[in-house]
Amino acid sequence: MPNSRSEDLYFLIKSLSKSDKRAFRLYVGSFNGEGQKLFIQLFDLLDRRDELDDVFIKSKMGGLSSANYTNLKRHLYSKILISLRLIAKEKKATFKIREYIDFVYVLYGKGLYHQALRLLAKAKQEAIKHHADFSLLTIIEIEKMIQSNHITRTPDEPINNLVNEAQETITTLENRISLSNLRIKMHKMYIQKGHVKSNEEAEEVKAFFQSNLDNISLNRIGMMEQVYLNQSQVWFYYILNDFKNCYEHALKWVQLFKENRELRERDVNLYLRGYHYLLTSAFNLKKTAIYRGCMLELEKLRADNYNKLSQNSKIVSFLYVHTARLNMHFLEGTFAEGILDSNKTLSRINKHRNQLDPHKIMVLYFKISWMYIGNNQADKAQEYLLHIIKINNMNLREDIQSYARLLHLLSIYDLDDYEMLIKKVREYKVYFKKVKELNDFHKTVMLFFDQISKAPLLQHRDYYATCLEDLNKIETNQYERRSFLYLDIMSWLEAKLTRRKISEVIQSKLS
Repeated sequence: MPNSRSEDLYFLIKSLSKSDKRAFRLYVGSFNGEGQKLFIQLFDLLDRRDELDDVFIKSKMGGLSSANYTNLKRHLYSKILISLRLIAKEKKATFKIREYIDFVYVLYGKGLYHQALRLLAKAKQEAIKHHADFSLLTIIEIEKMIQSNHITRTPDEPINNLVNEAQETITTLENRISLSNLRIKMHKMYIQKGHVKSNEEAEEVKAFFQSNLDNISLNRIGMMEQVYLNQSQVWFYYILNDFKNCYEHALKWVQLFKENRELRERDVNLYLRGYHYLLTSAFNLKKTAIYRGCMLELEKLRADNYNKLSQNSKIVSFLYVHTARLNMHFLEGTFAEGILDSNKTLSRINKHRNQLDPHKIMVLYFKISWMYIGNNQADKAQEYLLHIIKINNMNLREDIQSYARLLHLLSIYDLDDYEMLIKKVREYKVYFKKVKELNDFHKTVMLFFDQISKAPLLQHRDYYATCLEDLNKIETNQYERRSFLYLDIMSWLEAKLTRRKISEVIQSKLS
């Protein structure tokens, strides 16, 4: 039985589109009696509320007992899911395939074996067409069971074909599961550790990746396995800071979807995700023209398909399109325009907050903070930086949490609050020692803020120049370069040194 927690039901109702609600009302309208009225009454009360209030809702339900109220919520939750499933089965091939399988079991239970086999043949065609290999294996196993137990005079050839189909499907699934495992392991590694910071870490990642790849048969893999393979390689090279190879595999990933309509319809989120990493790689390589072209393709893909996207896909598309827009402003130094896009992004974050994980919100807040710094609004930047700094989960993107502290020091300096700067430098030294995140970039920036917080104003320009010179040397280290992509402090220092805006410094470097 589904969970009866009020917040689950409330958020489910809030996720419904107008057409979903209309379909639900039609579905519940087919019932008779008091139950129908109670379902609609509770549904309407929750739908109209801007926030959940069980006490208020119970008072409007005619004094239901707590037990009856809990049961009503549970049953309403079930009815909404059933209604949504009825809608989805008309759109999703996987629902149709599973329905075929359910019907086969019904026919089999009635002893109608030949009818069951004919329906299995239809289910198999759909499963093959839509690459539903997990369902395909189930279909083959049911067919083998019927053939071996009830159809005793089947010629050898169909039986042999069934055995070969089962073995080929198992091999495909083994590869797919192994590649799926590899991509999620690489993703977890990145979320926990970020990019490699030394040769030793790089060798560990390479050894881990290769040991997992050695167990996978790559000589016969289908399109879905090719997508997973390229996705795993994107993560692998991304962690290694090898953005050129990362871009190449993201391009192959996107190309597979471009060339196959069924693949696009099957998993549009994975297609959008491919574009996201294509854009991320182009951003890290500072390929502005390529980046803009890819961004326009992603925005067109989203606009052309938006009305057909599920709620989940709309949220995914929001994350990737809005991230792309913010990064475009960083590349071109258009911070004033970026603030307008940031406001749209913040509005969407608030709208989808319950569906977004903390990592995604953290990354967007960091980007928005830098946008405000670039637009000379350090006070606004602090609002979002403090959200990140207050996070207690040390396993959640330590790198972002570290750069947020450096950016916080930068914002405090921009506000001329030297007393606070001295205090926070002392506090963040303790933090960096605790998380062991202090690389040469961090050391140089921390030293800069430590020194400049105590120096006379007339000497500040000398510190800008010294820090800029030190950072130029550090940037030649491949394991330090990533830091400059997260925190473009060199443009900030150059702007201070030359008395220009950060946007002017960035735009002067554009080809």
